[in-house]
Amino acid sequence: METKLALKGDVANVETWDEFSQDLTAAIDAGAKKLVLDMEKVTYLNSSALGSIVSAQRKMSEREGDMVLVNVSKKLLQFFELYNLTEILTVE
Repeated sequence: METKLALKGDVANVETWDEFSQDLTAAIDAGAKKLVLDMEKVTYLNSSALGSIVSAQRKMSEREGDMVLVNVSKKLLQFFELYNLTEILTVE
């Protein structure tokens, strides 16, 4: 079962981050075998949102599932690379 979540805007304010975190948890708890995070419309991630993504990756790995980030902007990709997150996260 593949689940796709499309994120948008500034994933930094509390309301957006809370909704995003709940969506990630719900998808994992529903038994998704592959989780696709579409980052095309994301303009910014704060540390809490980033922590949710890393935590989701860890949970998916524990359940032998896959998680992939797609349509990642050049700016976000550089951020992921700077902090070696591309070693943990699959970015296509």
